[in-house]
Amino acid sequence: MNHQTFKQALKKTIKRILTYWAQLAVLVGGLGTLLGFYTISTYTTAIGRPDLMAAAVDAKSALVLWLAIVALVVAAYFLILMTSSILFGLAVSLFNDSPTIQPDVVKVLVLPVLIGVTALMTVIFKAPELDDFKKLGCMAMFTVVTLLALHLSPKFRLAVDVCATAAAPGNANSKATRIYLLVMLALLLVGAVISAVFPASLILKAYSGEDTPEALTKLMVISIFSAGMTLIPVVVFYVSKADIFKRISQCIAAAFIILLIVIGVSPGGSLTIVYSAASIMKVRDQTEAKFLLTEDYANEDFDAQIWGSVETVRNLPLISAFPLFSFGDVLLLCPVKLIKTELKNWPAESAYCVVAKNSKATRMPRKSEEAAQAKKSINTEAQKLGV
Repeated sequence: MNHQTFKQALKKTIKRILTYWAQLAVLVGGLGTLLGFYTISTYTTAIGRPDLMAAAVDAKSALVLWLAIVALVVAAYFLILMTSSILFGLAVSLFNDSPTIQPDVVKVLVLPVLIGVTALMTVIFKAPELDDFKKLGCMAMFTVVTLLALHLSPKFRLAVDVCATAAAPGNANSKATRIYLLVMLALLLVGAVISAVFPASLILKAYSGEDTPEALTKLMVISIFSAGMTLIPVVVFYVSKADIFKRISQCIAAAFIILLIVIGVSPGGSLTIVYSAASIMKVRDQTEAKFLLTEDYANEDFDAQIWGSVETVRNLPLISAFPLFSFGDVLLLCPVKLIKTELKNWPAESAYCVVAKNSKATRMPRKSEEAAQAKKSINTEAQKLGV
């Protein structure tokens, strides 16, 4: 069967995209709008203020920037998630000199990586008391056992012989070439196994439930499942019998499907991405500042136990706060005492925050410590005198 070259397939695909550009633009625009609604809804619901969503989505220019930031965070999440896949792919690429055997080699190599990931996750979640030296010893033992087990496969031995011969054609029986190949293979396989901690750390960071033994087991299973899924694109690429362009397309498609699956099965996976994007875009800015509210609010609206001392400037309340949600003209200001509140606690705490308009809340310039202390002393004396 004759396959078209990569260049021919690429030109054909670009031509199709240009032919249906208008329809694709409408489709992408619609998907972008839906994604914007979903991510804004996810964030506002997470902080316990879904009432802010309707006003926020009216800010079209902010929504475009928001989607761009979310895309960057997803891309970073994707790269972290696929670290094991990249290293596993590099391990299989060591056998590029035996392309006819590579589909069998990738099937042989995937099993020890899966076993290694399972063992590593079990140690991390179920035996956290083990020190680093014992964990290192376990990895060394895993490497030795893996290489010995791989040599039981005739296909693997044949692939090593073919690649060693291709690397040193003048010395087909070179032991140095074989040792170098096996050492590189071992390092890449161990790296692929150890890299499973990256998706596991993302899953743990996103989790906001109770720390029970059952929850720990569930997180361990999800981590093993997620790390194992990331190996599928490499298997698809090397096992597929299609031309190189289709193989790359299938690999990329599989990787994105796996990304969606991992985000979906991870407790709080999508929320972590949105929360990180909110921090990068300063939709959520955990920096204390002074805000002068120019309408709707008066000093008596603020509980002193929650908001502390509220000053009056030009007969308007001046509060110490930080923006938990700032999108378009929508501004949610929260008391400084809540600045270290964890994500899981915001639905209960956000009721203490005040909703204002960005156009009606002026962020005041920071004053020197001496000036702030002097003003505080004057206000205190004035209160004592009843002024």
